[in-house]
Amino acid sequence: MPTHYIAVALALAQVTPAATPPVQHPYQTATFSVLRQDTPVELMATAEVNTDKAHPGDLIRFRVNRAIEINGRVAVPVGTPAFGEVTSSSDAGGLGKTGRMTAKLLRIQLGETAIPLEGEMAAKGTGAGSAGVAILLTGIAGFFHRGNNAKIKAGEIVAGFVGSDVVLSVKSSGQ
Repeated sequence: MPTHYIAVALALAQVTPAATPPVQHPYQTATFSVLRQDTPVELMATAEVNTDKAHPGDLIRFRVNRAIEINGRVAVPVGTPAFGEVTSSSDAGGLGKTGRMTAKLLRIQLGETAIPLEGEMAAKGTGAGSAGVAILLTGIAGFFHRGNNAKIKAGEIVAGFVGSDVVLSVKSSGQ
């Protein structure tokens, strides 16, 4: 082997990895944590749903109203979309009949991860008075007196729970 190759090899051997500064990544790294079943969840309805238009199977849109944390780190931020479903709906009718609606929570949609939810809600229209009183006071028009629809109002807070354990990526600052 020629001597100039040996000199280059000796020079390279004297360079140590400690002399190279560590590379710092400007992006975030992720750790994985488990969001446990029965973790409380606070949601807010984003639009009104009422028995005038709602039918069983219709989706109800919510958003996470209070961040969900795991070990002090935000796992599900405020504003994350969530969904429920109308399970029964009866419109307000004549003779002062009030509307009734039931719904169940389905999931929080965190990117491509669906976090299953448990929880149900029921709504009943406010009383419109007795049909007999309506007929006495208004005559035949009392037969057409409608009750009030049941509704879940926009901005209404709904409580639920995480339906099963879910593994989530929780962001932390890179070191």
